[in-house]
Amino acid sequence: MLILAPMHPVMLVYDLDQTEGEPPPEELSRFARFEGEWKPDWLQRTVKNAIIHDRIRVQFRYLSSTNAGFATLSRETDKWKMRIVVHRELDEKSRFGVLCHELAHIYLGHLGSDKDHWWASRSELTRRAIEIEAETVAFIVTTRLGLWGLSAAYVCRYLGKDQRLPDSVSIDLVAKVASRIEEMSHRTFPARRPKKTAEDAKPETAK
Repeated sequence: MLILAPMHPVMLVYDLDQTEGEPPPEELSRFARFEGEWKPDWLQRTVKNAIIHDRIRVQFRYLSSTNAGFATLSRETDKWKMRIVVHRELDEKSRFGVLCHELAHIYLGHLGSDKDHWWASRSELTRRAIEIEAETVAFIVTTRLGLWGLSAAYVCRYLGKDQRLPDSVSIDLVAKVASRIEEMSHRTFPARRPKKTAEDAKPETAK
């Protein structure tokens, strides 16, 4: 049974963890898991950059084994532009992989732009295009850092029977966002300055 929760994606009345039956397929039970050599500062630095540089609130909370994370608009629009929640029961390397996916949704414009236009608005894309773009970004970033998961299987679910990319998928933007997130894991960025309004740009009058 599905429910619509305010400020959340579609949710289930009962999570998979609360049901009985045959073990789920590996793709479902391990879809958000990443393996490989790990450096904890990758996650710490990326979270710090998201919070300080882009005013994206990042939280680690209990979700469920079938909900690794989500990105949404922030209710506190005066303080935060966007909000990301990642399942806290995941290990750090898996948290990082999920964070890359959710950051990609924001930087690719899937949730729309912000008043300062720090990222584009591309919320008109189909669900197929959105998920293909975001997970491709996560795949590129994690692979370049020596991690691996089930990103390929995840993307294949959205390609359809013809296995072709939707025309709206932007390979150029995917590459740029992947480079941006990878750089976020390696160095610290200063806080961005809000875009100046016409009122801000007016020179002060002499008294």
